[in-house]
Amino acid sequence: MRYGFENLNMNKIWCAYYDGNTKSKRVQEKLGFIYQFTTNDLNVPLMNEVRIGHVNLMTKEQWLLNNI
Repeated sequence: MRYGFENLNMNKIWCAYYDGNTKSKRVQEKLGFIYQFTTNDLNVPLMNEVRIGHVNLMTKEQWLLNNI
């Protein structure tokens, strides 16, 4: 995240996890990502599946507040 915000001058970093992947959910929560929305019927063609995906966001402002 530091590289994205400081070197690439990004304003937002998005990440997601599939429903049921509690380890990914927990890591994203620990890093400070904030839940934004859920996508139902998310097509995953490489796995020939349809899943539910949860999307989280970290803004540069949020990251700066947590890393001062």
